[in-house]
Amino acid sequence: MADNPHRDRPDGYPSKGAAGAVFGYLFAGIVVWGFLGWLAGDLLGLPTGIGIAVGMMLGAAGAIYLIMKRLSA
Repeated sequence: MADNPHRDRPDGYPSKGAAGAVFGYLFAGIVVWGFLGWLAGDLLGLPTGIGIAVGMMLGAAGAIYLIMKRLSA
């Protein structure tokens, strides 16, 4: 058992969970910030969809930042 093929990567992050983390960050960022954008747009009286679009873009950008930070890219 000395040659364990399921070892963690040298940087400490298992490669097995990286795809799930990427999907989770992107999905959660877009959904949560899209909802917050919808809420802000409704409260501020913005035209339909503007708040959602801005919120989703901010969520995607924040998620990409967190993914790069976590995976040390």
